Amino acid sequence: MPHLHVSLLGEFACHAADGTPLVFPTRKVEALLAYLAASPSRRHPREKLAGLLWGDMPESRARTNLRQALSRLQQALPESARGCLAITPREVGLRASMTAVDLDTFQRLAADGTPETLERALALYRGPFLEGMADCGEAFEEWLMVQHRWLDEQLQQLMHRLLEHYVLTGAIDPAIQLALRLLAHDPLDEGVQQTLVRLYLYQDRIGAALAQYRQFRERLADELGIDPSPETEGLKAEILQRLPGPPGEVSWERDDLPECSRVIDAAAEARARRRAEVTERPSIAVLAFMPLEDGRRQRHLGDGLAEDIATELGRFCELDVIAPASALAYRDSRVPPARVGSELGVDYLLEGQLRHRGDRLRLTARLLSTASARQVWAERYDCLLDELYEVQDDMVCRIVGSLVGRIEDDRLALAHRTPPSNWQAYELWLCGWHALRQPDLPAIREARRYFRQALARDPNFARAYVGLALAHLDEWACYSWNYWVFLQEEALALGRKAVALDPRDHRARCMLGLAELYGGHYEAANRELSLALELNPNDADVLAHASFALALIGEPERGVEAARKALRLAPHRPDWYAGMAGIAFFSARRYEEAIDTMATSPQAFCNTPAFIAASHAHLGHPEQGAGHRETVYRHYRYQLARGTFPADTTCLDWLTALDPYRRRDDAEHYLAGLRRAGFE
Repeated sequence: MPHLHVSLLGEFACHAADGTPLVFPTRKVEALLAYLAASPSRRHPREKLAGLLWGDMPESRARTNLRQALSRLQQALPESARGCLAITPREVGLRASMTAVDLDTFQRLAADGTPETLERALALYRGPFLEGMADCGEAFEEWLMVQHRWLDEQLQQLMHRLLEHYVLTGAIDPAIQLALRLLAHDPLDEGVQQTLVRLYLYQDRIGAALAQYRQFRERLADELGIDPSPETEGLKAEILQRLPGPPGEVSWERDDLPECSRVIDAAAEARARRRAEVTERPSIAVLAFMPLEDGRRQRHLGDGLAEDIATELGRFCELDVIAPASALAYRDSRVPPARVGSELGVDYLLEGQLRHRGDRLRLTARLLSTASARQVWAERYDCLLDELYEVQDDMVCRIVGSLVGRIEDDRLALAHRTPPSNWQAYELWLCGWHALRQPDLPAIREARRYFRQALARDPNFARAYVGLALAHLDEWACYSWNYWVFLQEEALALGRKAVALDPRDHRARCMLGLAELYGGHYEAANRELSLALELNPNDADVLAHASFALALIGEPERGVEAARKALRLAPHRPDWYAGMAGIAFFSARRYEEAIDTMATSPQAFCNTPAFIAASHAHLGHPEQGAGHRETVYRHYRYQLARGTFPADTTCLDWLTALDPYRRRDDAEHYLAGLRRAGFE
């Protein structure tokens, strides 16, 4: 394990093995360590190092300064890292086996040359080699210039290879970002300019393609006095052919290109018309989170956070998410959000800011409706700078978890303000989904009606089949028991239909997994639930359903993980979350956590009080669950009197049949807890 981590790409930085940043007394001590780290496997003669950093001094004075710098360097290193220095009377170096250097890793990854290693190498390149390091001697400055040129050539070759891979594999979003990065370095690279225009056209961003062509043509004329190549002019012709409007209505000549604003407005209208024909889902773009103070670290974080959120939002089938690169292209523009929304043709924009406050970072985010410019939702998050990267994933999960619900609520409110005859399939599904959150049987029946109306408008709307399957499950779980006997096959059929229509719908996979579970098909249930979580790991509803289902399948620790994440992502949640999460905690023998969770909604399901009582019993306090046991018995007697199940069915029979554990020891653990709690 390395005892020292040295960063040379971008600003110089050095960290101990535990991540503690190290501070050095002078810039030349830093420069000495940086030079050694640039080739960690080499040993350098002392006279060479002295001349490199103190070449303007007599040799004896330079060697004395080198000795003092080495002494200061050793003192600045933690004791565990001092062995990284290899010092002899003649030579000085670093022990490569004890030192990790980002430049060394960058070179190895770039040499490997696979798309994956090229991406990792590019991610390591935080900025120019030893950015900002100066005033360290003329010889050192010359060495820096040589390193800059060599590394710049390596970086350009790497990015061109990676861009070619992205284009060949259809990775449009990262290809646009990479093309923009290459053009920031060399705006006259006509091949990259052509690639970027093609990528914009692929995304139907006609205005952006036109602006890119126009900008390149003007730069060529101003700086070189030449025209674009015939190939680039061919791209211009393709842009003109794709301008919105009836074919042949307008003929644009070479020097009579339309203004970008006209193209943007027309293209946005055309996209809106096509989107209304193809899908009724709301669309969203995530803009870069802008730092309120200058700083490369904050800028990279703002871009990365926006891309992460867009990627996670893309997992939700309810939304159309604009490619991250398309939205991030507006990072340095001063275009107002409404204009961005118009050009991209989206219904919503998510934008945010980053701000330093002492040793803390504050993140603010807000969701805007582009049609009305009103704010739909806003939130603020705080974290310590040292925790920044550890909490980034959590911030993404929380933002995404809140955001989808807010968009659904906003669309639902809009739907209710229009006549029902105008509701489309998506709005009808939203109304049904909202009804399912109401804790009564009439609401479940109302939800079914909405889902069937949605299917009448769109028979291939997978999510409506998901809603019908969930309505069956809710009616059985909350209001009956043996009702599932004749609904089971129907729920399976609905789940399978939804998955066949949309294999990437995570909620369809989840509902099919639950139906397979109660059908006794545990392997199939595990497969479907795992796919649901893989397709979207941030849907709190799916996480809550998976929590108890995974426990019944025989993977309680995975169930606990899903339960904790669901509860974290949905601080204002329906009661059934507690009932399902509580089963996961109980099955994992986490009785106190089960009790604390289910106590917030002790009657989430008819068997929730039974799990509370069994948890108390396993803790050795069965008397504390007596009230919950009586609640279960009242429900049991009521169902028995109604003839819901045969008269010889005991309460234990009923409870153990409700939750069909796959593993015998899990079933016996539940049964033992119930018996200790006084159930018969």
